[in-house]
Amino acid sequence: MDLICGINPVLEALSAESRHFDRLLIAKGVRNRRIEEAIAKAGRQGIPLRFESRETLDRLSGSIPHQGIIAVVSAKPVMAIETVLEQAHKPGLVVVLDGVEDPRNLGAILRTAEGAGADGVVLPERHSAGLSETVSRASAGALEHVKVARVGNVAQSLETLKARDYWVVGFDASGTERWDAVDYKRNVALVLGGEGRGIRRLVRERCDHLVSIPLFGHVASLNVSVAAAVALYEVVRQRGTVPSHVRPIPARAATAVRHVVGPRDGDEERDPGQGYVPGAEGDESFDEDSPEPLRALGDHEEAAWSVPTVVKAVGHLRHGGSSHAAQAAAGIQRDGPRSRRRKRHGRPGRPPGERRNQADAGPRPPAGPPGAPAPPASGTAGPPPAPPGDVPAGPGGPAGSRRKRRRRRH
Repeated sequence: MDLICGINPVLEALSAESRHFDRLLIAKGVRNRRIEEAIAKAGRQGIPLRFESRETLDRLSGSIPHQGIIAVVSAKPVMAIETVLEQAHKPGLVVVLDGVEDPRNLGAILRTAEGAGADGVVLPERHSAGLSETVSRASAGALEHVKVARVGNVAQSLETLKARDYWVVGFDASGTERWDAVDYKRNVALVLGGEGRGIRRLVRERCDHLVSIPLFGHVASLNVSVAAAVALYEVVRQRGTVPSHVRPIPARAATAVRHVVGPRDGDEERDPGQGYVPGAEGDESFDEDSPEPLRALGDHEEAAWSVPTVVKAVGHLRHGGSSHAAQAAAGIQRDGPRSRRRKRHGRPGRPPGERRNQADAGPRPPAGPPGAPAPPASGTAGPPPAPPGDVPAGPGGPAGSRRKRRRRRH
């Protein structure tokens, strides 16, 4: 059994349904939207789920990051080269790798081949990296969608490709042709060598074209995965169309240019902006049924809407205003703590209309001589003031007596 580590590879394997899933391992406590999507897909396909500790997943994956999810699956199925060629599109595109032993390079090539729409990848049984979990992770799940063929001899497989009307193009540093001078619109097999030694001699001799990618810097060669990307997308560029099983790139819609066409010569239609007064004689656009015909304003006249009307909110207060007056004008009766205290102790409260307010009361009367009683407010009827020597007792007494009684009560 093989392992598939990581969210993207597991999701692609679940979507491709090209492998048998033994079980799906999820780290406990992981909260991730894409992991929940993988769990849902596994549930629909009847794949067993097991929630393990993160230490268990670390021990199973070794040095490969697993992102909290590991799938235990069967090995990647390989195909015969004849089967790959039978299922290829027209014109066909096949990638042949001669001795690529780095699993990360192999995964990157598989990812680019799947993205460029290649029909398959041919790998030798010896001197090549296996289809391991490292390759699957490096390909970001593209391994599940690419058709892989295993051959015992690369040189003989090139002869098989030639018999199927494929042109073999080898990419090597010793190539004498330009990489973009070859016609890739035919059935093409791209041959790339391994790290360090490149294409072997017998394989090089069986290539129809031996091309090289120009280098303008100080390095002597490119990485094999980078060279594969350059070669594959040169094929896509020359063919001009994306293969049918790959999502086509939508063409950008042309921006419509708006042209404003004015009146032609001899057109009797008047332009309303040419300085005539609306409503004048001879104006056919003037409405005779209008109750107030339009007229031009004089030099010293103003439009009715030229002077703004300022509306002030009732409750809006500035410095020096009275909140009681604003609330009284708005029809709000204030029930303050003093009124609540009278209600609690059974004392009669003063009606809101008798409360003196600085905003609505008139000017205060002039003060009399010391000891003289204050005259009653205008418009207010009440009992005559008490003599100066008598101090009324009870609730109507002075404020000082009420404060003393309240202090003793509390």
